[in-house]
Amino acid sequence: MLSAKRASAACAATLPLALVLTGCVSTQQIAARARLVSARTLASQTPIEVTRGNPSVSVGPVTVIRARAGTAIVVPLRNDTSNTLTDLPISVTVRTARHEVYLNRSANLDYFQTHVAAIGPRASTDWVFTTDARIPAGRAVALVGLAQLHPSVARSLPLIEVSSGRGGSVTVANGSGIPQYDLQVYAVAIRAGRDVGAGRAEVSHLGSHATTTLSVTLLGDGQGAALRLIALPTIFS
Repeated sequence: MLSAKRASAACAATLPLALVLTGCVSTQQIAARARLVSARTLASQTPIEVTRGNPSVSVGPVTVIRARAGTAIVVPLRNDTSNTLTDLPISVTVRTARHEVYLNRSANLDYFQTHVAAIGPRASTDWVFTTDARIPAGRAVALVGLAQLHPSVARSLPLIEVSSGRGGSVTVANGSGIPQYDLQVYAVAIRAGRDVGAGRAEVSHLGSHATTTLSVTLLGDGQGAALRLIALPTIFS
C-alpha cells in the first residue's frame, strides 16, 4: 500500500497538474482519480466487444447519420434502476444481409468511444459515436454491457450544465466541487422529431465550479434544427 507521499507523487505523475491543484481534496481522492484514469487508459488498449446485454439499461432505436465528413451514431439510453451506472461498455454494429460490421471494436479507440461515462438513477441520455469512415447500409444496433470498472460514486452525479453560446459555440459549466477531465459533450440536432445531425467533443479539464466554451462539429444537417446538448461527467467523487 502506498504511503501518503508516494501516493501523492504517483497521482501527480498521472493526472494533469491543473487537476491535482484544483480545490481542496484529500490524497485518497487524488489517488482514486488517478487509478480511474489509469484503468480507463489500460482498457482503451484492448478491443471491446459486448456479447451480453446489461438488464439495467434500455436501449432505444439507434439513428445513423451519414455525411461527407463521416458518420454519427446516436444511441438513446435509459437507466432502469435506482443506482447510478458508470463506465458501461457499448458495442455498435451494422447488420447487413450477409454479416455484421462492428464500428467500435478496434483497440486504442478513445475510451469513451467504447464506453458510456455515466447515467443517473432512472435517467435517460444519448450516447454519440462518431467516425470519419463510411459505414455500409444496414440496421444499426447497440448493445450495452456490464461495467468492468467500479469507480466510487456519490449519491448523485456531479452537476454539469451545457448550453448554446454565441456563434454556434457551446458553454459547459461545472456546478460541482469535483473537477472533470475527458468530459464528454454531445450535440444532437432534431428536426420534425428526427435526429438529423450529431457530434461529440471532449473537455480535457474543467475545474470545480468552472466554465468553458468549445465548439462541437455536427455531422449531418443541423441547419434550422433544434439542438439537444448533453454533458456526461467522468469523475464522480
